[in-house]
Amino acid sequence: MATKLRTSARPEQDLAADEILETLLVEAGAAGQLPTDQRKLLSFLGLEQLSFDFMKELEFLDPSKKPTGEIRAALHLAKRAVATQSGMNDKRERFCVFHEIAHCVLPEHNLKIFVDDDQTLSWWTRARLEREANKFAADLLFQGNLFSEQALSLDISIGTVIELAPQYGASYEAALRRYTEAHVMPCALLVYDKVAKSDHSFVEDDDYRLHYTISSAPFRKLYFAGVQMTEEKCKAAEIYSPNLTWSVGQIAEKELVIETEEKEKWRFETEVFSNGYKIFQFLKRPLQTRSKGHQRNQQTSP
Repeated sequence: MATKLRTSARPEQDLAADEILETLLVEAGAAGQLPTDQRKLLSFLGLEQLSFDFMKELEFLDPSKKPTGEIRAALHLAKRAVATQSGMNDKRERFCVFHEIAHCVLPEHNLKIFVDDDQTLSWWTRARLEREANKFAADLLFQGNLFSEQALSLDISIGTVIELAPQYGASYEAALRRYTEAHVMPCALLVYDKVAKSDHSFVEDDDYRLHYTISSAPFRKLYFAGVQMTEEKCKAAEIYSPNLTWSVGQIAEKELVIETEEKEKWRFETEVFSNGYKIFQFLKRPLQTRSKGHQRNQQTSP
């Protein structure tokens, strides 16, 4: 029987994203240098970085490419330029630049102009090319596996992330996500987002909602993938502990009980940390073993 062949739109020479990442870092002279030098990457690719208010520089954009949200960054290949919205903090700007670099180097990202807003730069974007660009940007930020390998040599703790994040020029949230999802030990991260509040309330009285859960592969295999709050919101003092004295930037230890739909209870040793905007609760280890015959399911926190 004759071999059947079919055409492909993907050239044979296309490299996998991790190969492109390693080659780019090495050839640009940025490999192993912390934080990752965006200027070296841009120079190697022949791209100029611009910063301005997009609303005052609309001629930079193709009107058909303008997103519905507020523009944060754009890549214009014809002008060999990466532009970022003026006024962003350094960490946000660097991630935006890395995102546009990803559009420049990844296969199939062959538009002449990419325009990105908060939605396309979000981890929750449904657009495949934007998800790929976000992942590649994070890989540039954390130098591939370098951050994870370095973190694994230290204690399993939020303290490890607080120590390493500034070296990589990463936000605590981005570093905590990376640390948790790539860890070889079973661990998870609950991220609470602050609800709008009165400026006159005390910190411990601020309302929070559970924003999302991140877990390592071993944790998902042994326990669960996510949790839900039984109430719409809770006070910051409830996440820490009503009787615990704490402050922003401080790591506090707390036992957390999570109940399954079958009313089975899990107890975890956790660390709680706030950057002033969000609260992060890191599940370090269980305080009890898994019950025999336990089935994985969606969990509900009390």
